[in-house]
Amino acid sequence: MKGPLGKKVAAPKKFDPKVLFPISRTDQRKGVFEKTDFSKIKGDDVWNIHELLWIDKKNNSHHNELSISLNCTSKNTIESKSMKLFLSSLVHKKFENISEVKNVIKRHIEAVTKSKIKLGKIYTKQDATECEIKISSKVKPLKESSYKASKRKNFKTYVFKAFRSLCPVTNQPDIADIYLIADLNAENKKDISEYLGSFFEKNGFHERCVEEIFLELKRKKYLIKSIEGYFERRGGIAIIPRRYSV
Repeated sequence: MKGPLGKKVAAPKKFDPKVLFPISRTDQRKGVFEKTDFSKIKGDDVWNIHELLWIDKKNNSHHNELSISLNCTSKNTIESKSMKLFLSSLVHKKFENISEVKNVIKRHIEAVTKSKIKLGKIYTKQDATECEIKISSKVKPLKESSYKASKRKNFKTYVFKAFRSLCPVTNQPDIADIYLIADLNAENKKDISEYLGSFFEKNGFHERCVEEIFLELKRKKYLIKSIEGYFERRGGIAIIPRRYSV
């Protein structure tokens, strides 16, 4: 069975949690990640839900925003379009209040992902030092870092703006800002800029791109604490994968 991503699908006519389509984390990580010990990597995928519409038992409509946080160790994640369809179907069910809406969302997503989730406020971008991304027609493998930091490492938050990858199902561009908390010198920033630019025509889901970047930076000895990929929203949903080392 394949999910709804890349297909023309009618708007739901009834409340339908069965539309939620799981994507196996193991399948998503096949290839470059097969020898990775994921017990040493922590993080989550934050889903900013900007268009949560629901109807109360007096037939009044409500518009709320919230975030859904799913641990990166979950058995499954959820296909983005199926999430949109599930959330859109909430208008065909009547609720007492927003707490009841959240409980329904939590219960059904946890059943599909086989993991606990957290609901919270919309996750916002951090203040950061801006860096550019250099696009090249050639694939740029990441150079190994030769930077030897002092004992007192100077960790800062950097944002590499206008990152692009391609959806592996629709081949449509996904745009993001990539945030790093790291100790970088000028040469590091130049090399990372060129490496991120090599994703411009590369297919990959948001989560896989962020994990691949993080693992490659660690493998090439960059002094990095964490990474966030703040992808622009589609259909009222923005996905922000976050990863950091234990």
